[in-house]
Amino acid sequence: MLRRKDRKYLFSTQLLPEILNQVAGAYRVLEIHNCRSHPYRTFYYDTPDREMYHKHHRGMANRHKVRFREYTTSDIRFLEVKLKNARGITNKKRIQTSGMDQTTLLKESDFLKKNSPYRSEGINFALENQFNRTTLVSESQVERITLDFQLCFKGLMGENVDLPGVCVAEIKYENHLSGSVFNKALRNSRISPRRFSKYAIGMALLHPELKQNRFKERVRSVHQINNRHS
Repeated sequence: MLRRKDRKYLFSTQLLPEILNQVAGAYRVLEIHNCRSHPYRTFYYDTPDREMYHKHHRGMANRHKVRFREYTTSDIRFLEVKLKNARGITNKKRIQTSGMDQTTLLKESDFLKKNSPYRSEGINFALENQFNRTTLVSESQVERITLDFQLCFKGLMGENVDLPGVCVAEIKYENHLSGSVFNKALRNSRISPRRFSKYAIGMALLHPELKQNRFKERVRSVHQINNRHS
């Protein structure tokens, strides 16, 4: 689902068993090498003045993210460009790579130029994100659920924030959510949709000096949810 609509939710990992029980039978679970939870690693790149972060903070339409993502279980890496347009549709373009560093980025300059307004030499590493993911696929409609937990953010100088108590759920769908069993389960658990970008919130958590007025409520919620875990 490289072109889709999506809706995100933020809640405590303690609620996961109850929610999964509610949707049992309605989804298949992605399984690789007999595992249903898979580690992911992501390197986000941005301009030196963090243009992509600030565009997200201002809520601008047609904003991009540039990242390398490693699917650790499969030992596969991609350079990915995500575009969120004014209609709320996410378009993702990606190309498989052998590495995740600046040298690799320079080698893929044509891909980046074709799919974004950025150039390889004009952006650099900004944030590392690690998490575990479980993926559910609907049995009845075009819908995929990703459940991300054990989140960890690392910065350029080695600073880090761990969020073991936070789960980020994302419903990825084609047209509408009216038939989504997962969405119904979240409503039953009184969990409402919430805008959440791992890159933007990770940067806000690690760099309080960045402008983040519009992210303060989300940063506060992240800490509150995580603190319940401990």
